[in-house]
Amino acid sequence: MEKLLLIDACISTHNSRTKRLAAAYIDEYMKHHEDVVLETAVLRAGRVEPLTKERISERDGYIASMDFDQPMFDFARQFKEADHVVVATPYWDLSFPSILKVYIENIVVDKLTFTATETGFAGLCGSKKITYITTAGGFIGDRNFGFDYIKGMAAMLCGSAETEFISAEGLDIQGMDIDSIMEDAVKKAAEAAKK
Repeated sequence: MEKLLLIDACISTHNSRTKRLAAAYIDEYMKHHEDVVLETAVLRAGRVEPLTKERISERDGYIASMDFDQPMFDFARQFKEADHVVVATPYWDLSFPSILKVYIENIVVDKLTFTATETGFAGLCGSKKITYITTAGGFIGDRNFGFDYIKGMAAMLCGSAETEFISAEGLDIQGMDIDSIMEDAVKKAAEAAKK
């Protein structure tokens, strides 16, 4: 049975366009792939905590004793077991909201999601595909630093996982046909999910 993990970093206080785009992808994916179990990691304060000096010390102790059953590793274990990961996050300050970075800090765990070798890092996660879904008020162009970062993390944690980028852009520019842009993006997301 395939595990599909949605990382929900949609922090908007209004009707999230990123969430709408991700939902279109997930819904279509579930239709075209049998035996898929969907899990969602909703990134919110209180669920995803920054690594303070104290938390790092605690974490290092658990890693040293290979005690990965601790709650602080819940997100890391969930990510490790996923076959396909969908990251849904708005384009924010040239990348993504900080809570997604905090989440990533929590899933990068030595001996659980990656290991150090003589030639560098080797991923221990099974995901074969990482789909990055975002929406932007302007146009991203060559400043796609959030996706670039996720591609780097995918290589570190998952080895040769395929990465895919889906976006709706120009959504806050005056005069743009927002409904049409979103409609086209939803169609593209649904098409990508069929593959």
